[in-house]
Amino acid sequence: MDHPPCVYNRSCRIVSIPSQVPMHWAIPLYGYVMPVIVMLTLATNSFIVIVLSHKYLRTPTNYVLLAMAVSELLTGLCVMPWFMYYFTLSGFEADIKYGLSSFWCNAVPYMAAVLPSIFHTTAIWLTVYLAIQRYIYICVPTLVRRFCTIHRSKQVIFLICIAAVLMYIPDVLAFENLSLDVMDYRKNATRRMCYRRQTWLPRAMGLDLFYNLTFCAQTVFVHLIPCAMLVVFTWKLVRAIQLADKRHASLLSKSARRKFSEPPSSESLMPERNYSKNMKPRESVSEPKRAQGLKQNTRMLIVVIVLFLVTEIPAALIFIIHVLSVSLKSYVINYQLLNVLLIVRNVLIVISYPFRFAIYCGMSQQFRDVVRQMFTGKLLPRIVHDKDNSTTMALVQTTTDRESDEKR
Repeated sequence: MDHPPCVYNRSCRIVSIPSQVPMHWAIPLYGYVMPVIVMLTLATNSFIVIVLSHKYLRTPTNYVLLAMAVSELLTGLCVMPWFMYYFTLSGFEADIKYGLSSFWCNAVPYMAAVLPSIFHTTAIWLTVYLAIQRYIYICVPTLVRRFCTIHRSKQVIFLICIAAVLMYIPDVLAFENLSLDVMDYRKNATRRMCYRRQTWLPRAMGLDLFYNLTFCAQTVFVHLIPCAMLVVFTWKLVRAIQLADKRHASLLSKSARRKFSEPPSSESLMPERNYSKNMKPRESVSEPKRAQGLKQNTRMLIVVIVLFLVTEIPAALIFIIHVLSVSLKSYVINYQLLNVLLIVRNVLIVISYPFRFAIYCGMSQQFRDVVRQMFTGKLLPRIVHDKDNSTTMALVQTTTDRESDEKR
């Protein structure tokens, strides 16, 4: 092959996907499993976006959930053209015979790496923000009016999107792909070749230093810190819910003991008057509807976060192994196995997305009400009365009478 000089001075390398990717894993997972998952995600997340955009569900929490649905949807969609062409429609066969076309040579870095990484990083930090926001609602309600408004949610969502783009700007600036026709002397014919060339940035910094800095930054700010924060805040939310349930159960048991220990009075012969009095203890310890709704919404969001962690933690571990292998230049595990794990990681990232719809339908009464209203055309009173599904109420504090409930 008559390669350009950059190959010999190591400022560029040949992009040979069949020799770099384990095709016996990539073809079934990328070519057939991923399209099915992404199509399901397209259907479910599009429906979630439509429902959460409803005017009766415009709350700070739902704006975050809406942004998460969009970013997750884009994570899968932006890579689909490449996967469909190369792995589903057997574009790899044309690559082996004739080489990668100029369009795909230049599009691959963006479709297969940069754009999915940006959207996935956005989804990760939106999940972290969701956990922080829910923690404020449950445990620090005095800060709700300051930090948990629709306007503040929009600001944070915008900042997260900008930060995600900035995280991967170095990758865009550091490399560029070139498509060249080179002479194959063995076959006495020209062949299209794709090269990945370094720009001025890694040459000025040094390639090793550039990789170490970018990979370390992505490991820390895209995987380690978000996962650690999600684990901590999820644990705090679960503890707050458990504490609220224990206090409510304790009040119920005390009320029951008082009810049976009090001697009957002469008023017991007057059922009308006695009925209203007997109802007061039950009202004093019954959990307010808003607190019940807040707890139910919090449980739903905890399930959403845990589902995210179940797939994200293994994906993060695989990425960390990859980073260590590249940085230390000694593969912690077999190179082929590492490439297989990277494919599994990419599938893990998107596999949880369609389940979000089932969680919303199963655990959110408001979501079901709005869906029912959209299909029947009837406005349900409960939607209007319960519009604010992010009630600012501390669950760790227990209401002792109806008056205190109303004040909150």
